[in-house]
Amino acid sequence: MSKEKLLLVGAGGFGRVVLEHASLQYDCFFVDDGYTAGDIICGAPVVGRISDIEVLRNDFSHLLVVIGNNKLRQSVYEKAQTMGYDFPNISCSSVYVSPFARIGWGCVFLNNAVIQNGSTVGNGVLLNPGVEIHHGCSIDDYALIYTNSVIRTYAKVGKRVCIGSTVTISNNVIVPDDSDVPNGSTLF
Repeated sequence: MSKEKLLLVGAGGFGRVVLEHASLQYDCFFVDDGYTAGDIICGAPVVGRISDIEVLRNDFSHLLVVIGNNKLRQSVYEKAQTMGYDFPNISCSSVYVSPFARIGWGCVFLNNAVIQNGSTVGNGVLLNPGVEIHHGCSIDDYALIYTNSVIRTYAKVGKRVCIGSTVTISNNVIVPDDSDVPNGSTLF
C-alpha cells in the first residue's frame, strides 16, 4: 500500500528536518523558490516553485508550509486554503500533546515538545525541540517557538510571534501579535 503524497513548502533547514519525520507517514515532495524542479533534497524531489502550488493541486491534496518566516507562512497557507488543500500536523514520536489540549492544522511539533492540559495551539504553529507549553496557555496562529523555550501557565502568545531559544514566558504574560522575543529572554 502506497503512502499519500505531501507537498512541503520550503526545502531549507527546517523543511529538511520536517521531511525526516513527515516521510514516516507520507511520500514527500518539495516546492522551493531556491531550487529547480527535478532537484533532489535529502531524497525528496523538488516539483516546482511556491507559485506552482495552484497547478500542483491536481496531484497533491496535502500541503505543509515549513518556512520560518511567519508572515510568509501565513500568506502561503491562506492561498493554499482557497485551493482546497488539506493541512496535516506533523508531530515527532517523542512529543506529548495532552488529550485535553486543542490543536489547529498545519502545525509541526519537533522532538520532546510538550503541550499540556487545557492549552490551545493555533494553525500553522512551529514548535522546535524541547519547547514546553504549560497548562492553560494560548499560542495563536503562525507562531514560531525555538528550541528549549518555556511558555508558563496561562500565558498568551499572539499571532505570528517569534520566540527565540531558551526563552521563558512567565505565568499570565501576554506576548502581542508580531512580537520578536530574543534568545535567552525572560518575560515577567
